[in-house]
Amino acid sequence: MTASKYTLSFLFTFLSAEFINGLTLELIHPHSPFNPLRDPSKTRYDWIREAYHHTRSRAAAIQSLGGDISKFKTDIKLAGGGYVMKYSVGTPPVETYGIADTGSDLTWTQCQPCINCYQQKTAVFNPQNSQSYRTVTCDASECSLVEVAGCSDDNTCQYKVSYGDRSQTSGDLAVDTLTIGGASFDNVIFGCGHQNNGTFSNAASGIIGLGSSQVSIIKQLDPLIGGKFAYCLSSRPDSPSHISFGPEAIVTGPNAVKTPIIKAVDQPSFYWLSLESISIGAKTFQVSKSTSTSDMSADGTMVGNIIIDSGTTLTMIPSDLFTSLVTALKGSIPAAPLDDPEGAFGLCYSTRESFEVPEIIVRFTGGADVKLSPKGTFVEVGAGISCLTIIPDTNIGISIFGNLSEIDYLFGYDLEEQTVTFKPSDCSTF
Repeated sequence: MTASKYTLSFLFTFLSAEFINGLTLELIHPHSPFNPLRDPSKTRYDWIREAYHHTRSRAAAIQSLGGDISKFKTDIKLAGGGYVMKYSVGTPPVETYGIADTGSDLTWTQCQPCINCYQQKTAVFNPQNSQSYRTVTCDASECSLVEVAGCSDDNTCQYKVSYGDRSQTSGDLAVDTLTIGGASFDNVIFGCGHQNNGTFSNAASGIIGLGSSQVSIIKQLDPLIGGKFAYCLSSRPDSPSHISFGPEAIVTGPNAVKTPIIKAVDQPSFYWLSLESISIGAKTFQVSKSTSTSDMSADGTMVGNIIIDSGTTLTMIPSDLFTSLVTALKGSIPAAPLDDPEGAFGLCYSTRESFEVPEIIVRFTGGADVKLSPKGTFVEVGAGISCLTIIPDTNIGISIFGNLSEIDYLFGYDLEEQTVTFKPSDCSTF
């Protein structure tokens, strides 16, 4: 059908009774044999090597923001480090896959006609075939929520998202029906990308924005989900992880701990937390007061100094804290450390030697402790070599709590309460 203009408001018609008690669906591990977007030519070593560069690129991009969130640039060619979520767009629904990313806001997918697009393994969405597709006009308030590339001759709002590796997506800002796990939502704002160039080849059809700004899926569905979502990332690539929205995303029970989300005035999209310390066995290392932080919270009593980000694979911490961490690990692991042949990772050991990873506990404000899974703390980066997946913020100054540090924990986000709740869980049986 011909796309007509539509000036919208954040009102959604709920089309499925399946959502009454919330919604839970699968997330697919980036290196899972069941990942339809996985590049079979790449090994698991390629994946973790790329994750290193992606993590540094993403952190550097956040640091370069200054006060303008619309200038956020990161490297998406390595989005294979993110967890994949299946959803559908349009009426009738067209199935596709996107990277579930708490560090992004606008959900976008490739669209026909593709003026300049990359190859994807699923069908490219054709808005002409959707009975519910509408474009957003340039004078609509929603147009001001995204980086605007311009206004077309027919008054369609043109969005643009640029990335640190010079890749970019641009196209029409639009609304359509999104179907997630059997539940359908009308009038969801998303980017219909007609020009997507750079290094996107064999990547997902786009991004599912789980950030905290007004254009994210979480904020758009707020009347239905009450600002609540949760995910549980499995340590096993062959086991599905899960994400929940609404009532099913409430995390409670024994061993559940809670920490506040710190709202940064100049970086509202990200979920900032306050990291207090990291412990290795009986040794505890406090976060330096001089470490780079976000702005003060609304009441002026607390600052955030680390971003929790499902779209980033590795964890990045202040360099002085990293040095203390590595020294303590070397003292606790009897095996002889090895140098990373590519000079990227700071602490490595031979997989031919049996070594036990000591208990590593990350403490956030409020006594919220996360005991890191050994399966996510050291991973193989090459034949016979396993390296620490925590890296220093050298020359960057931004800390990120990445998804390898989040495995086998249930993370519940409550944007009404402005908290994140952690609970150790077997995510393969969630």
